[in-house]
Amino acid sequence: MRIKRVEIIKYRNFENIVIDFEKSKFPDVFSIASKNGGGKSTILQFIFIVLYCFNDSERYIYIDKILDEYKDEDEGLIKFIIENNKKSYYLNMNFNLIYGLPYDTNMSEELLERLSDSVYLAVPNAQPLHFLSETDDRSKLEELLPNFSTYDFPTEKDILKSFDNAKEEDFEEMRVNDRYGTNYIQFKESLKDFIDGKEIGESRDGKRIVFRVQGKNKELLLEDLSHGEMRKLGIYIWLRNRVKKDSIILMDEVDIALHPSWQYELVDNLVKWSKGSQFILATHSPQILSSTYYKNLIILKDGEVKRLNQAPLDRDINIILSSIMDSNYLPERLKELHKNYTILFESGQIDSKEAEVLKLEILEYESENSSFFQGIAFDRELQDI
Repeated sequence: MRIKRVEIIKYRNFENIVIDFEKSKFPDVFSIASKNGGGKSTILQFIFIVLYCFNDSERYIYIDKILDEYKDEDEGLIKFIIENNKKSYYLNMNFNLIYGLPYDTNMSEELLERLSDSVYLAVPNAQPLHFLSETDDRSKLEELLPNFSTYDFPTEKDILKSFDNAKEEDFEEMRVNDRYGTNYIQFKESLKDFIDGKEIGESRDGKRIVFRVQGKNKELLLEDLSHGEMRKLGIYIWLRNRVKKDSIILMDEVDIALHPSWQYELVDNLVKWSKGSQFILATHSPQILSSTYYKNLIILKDGEVKRLNQAPLDRDINIILSSIMDSNYLPERLKELHKNYTILFESGQIDSKEAEVLKLEILEYESENSSFFQGIAFDRELQDI
């Protein structure tokens, strides 16, 4: 189950925008980039609430809150193309909220129910939520909306549940095939090098989780793990314990607290940790954006959707920051120094005292082998030809 296309007719600062999620040979992971306030989180929450809540009357209250300002509208709201088993279906939803969220579709009731159950959203704890009022109790939200998560750190009970689930999967295979599966062994092996320099395992009696520094017998507590290690493990355990296979998984700021090398690995890891699922990520991480297939990059700017027509010039972080994230990657003072030095060069004053002083100040920020000075040297050579 996956979203193939979404068209937002009108919602907040978006009007008549279309986002295609075409599947390719590359990982089924799409990354949304924008400046703060560009609408990344808004789109993820909007998609989650309408798809997760439209088919359950007990969840209409969340649709009502997220669409409160549109109650009197009579035009279309959002249109989906949903893909299941390589077949495409349409699902169009309207503003009229008297009876929940009216829709028009060629999907069966069974498929609609499966769609709702296959949509998940994970956000940081402090993320503002458009589908809650200021008086709503956030602490009960994951109980009321089981497919919603706030990246909570895993407890020992959560990790033990993963071991128990793997054992149950092996037992189910025994019932069907008269031989035990290998899910428990695979899960145990997956944790061996999960966190750099540390081992994670189950005690002999299966009643607790054991953490050790690799090569040492001294045990660690779960609390001894770093923030980033806890976050990475929490994402993995959430995907194993609560997310069904072949799902649509929306994740906001999934990169928080992760080391840059783990951010680079995240796209491949998510696919490996939840096989068959589609991921739509909202992120500020250049590492995640650089490891996302360029046709899967979605750039939001001024209420519009931008896509790349070709691969970025380079996967260098600075290129990603400037070309995709529309962000400056140099300190403002250094940019000004570069500008003034370039003006002197272009006016033939590169050997002046003023240029010498500027160069010394630039060297307080970067070496003489920096790309800026290499560019100046190359241009000087061209002038001498």
